[in-house]
Amino acid sequence: MAIAKVQHYVPQFLLRNFGNGKKDQVWVYDKSSARAFPSNTKNVASESRFYDFEYQGQTISLEPWLSQLEGNAQSVIRSILEADSLATLTNEQRQILAAFLAVQLTRTKTFREQWDALPRLLREHLQRNGDQVAAGSQAEELIRDIPPNDLKEQAARVIYKAPETYASQFLNKDWVLAATTRKAPFLLSDNPLTRQNMVDRPGRGNLGLALPGIEIYFPLSPTRALAMWCPTLTETVHRGALTLMSRNGSTATVHDPNGIIRMSDALLNGDPVLYSPENVENFNSLQIIWSERYIFSSANDFQLAQTMLSKHPSLKKGPRPATA
Repeated sequence: MAIAKVQHYVPQFLLRNFGNGKKDQVWVYDKSSARAFPSNTKNVASESRFYDFEYQGQTISLEPWLSQLEGNAQSVIRSILEADSLATLTNEQRQILAAFLAVQLTRTKTFREQWDALPRLLREHLQRNGDQVAAGSQAEELIRDIPPNDLKEQAARVIYKAPETYASQFLNKDWVLAATTRKAPFLLSDNPLTRQNMVDRPGRGNLGLALPGIEIYFPLSPTRALAMWCPTLTETVHRGALTLMSRNGSTATVHDPNGIIRMSDALLNGDPVLYSPENVENFNSLQIIWSERYIFSSANDFQLAQTMLSKHPSLKKGPRPATA
């Protein structure tokens, strides 16, 4: 089996979902140059031999394995979009999509850059604390820069084990089908699996997949996205809906300006939850924040990215571990 030379870290089928009406073409925004342009999907979110590495004199590639995984996930995502519902998903389909998301978490350029930065960050930490590293020690090995082929091999090992390591964290969330319109589309980025957590945890990072309050988002198309919420969040929605209905006695007479009851019903039934303009903007801002360099859209409208980058120039680079 021939292995593709150009290897995508965002699957091409997903990029095509965000096409602008022309064959395999999307609008692209480059954060580093503040430039927007159209491009064929085969030319973006990819690098030559990105998943190939040398091991004991042989070339090993994850690309065939990834292609098979993508094919299975594409079928599941297509079924969601065609049904416009999560209710029809089988347990097997959920497991396929969870495995795909676990891999997507680790397969990107951002993850590779973060992994590569770890020895430097550890060196800086030791220097700030005045710690000495003994020659020949395990610590000395940890602070050495990673040779390029070793970096690719180490990343490949993490990617290959990702379903076993992370898939359960996606399966134990409550899945929500987020919806918007073509006039206010969702964005996609080169690091599309994003997270946020509104739970206040002073002094700690709070974006771990298992932490209370975590929200995980993944775009499926310009008008649909998969949201995976900590069950504590959906329980809050259901309690709010029950409170409103108990006060009024009838759903038909309930004053529900925030759509809590409609959201509760959609969560229970797997139906789309229509996002407000504020929700769409928050979703898209996460794509911009988490992106390594490129943002993709069905429309040539990147005003939100331009505004955010003008206020926060540090966003021109992808997310990195804190150096403090």
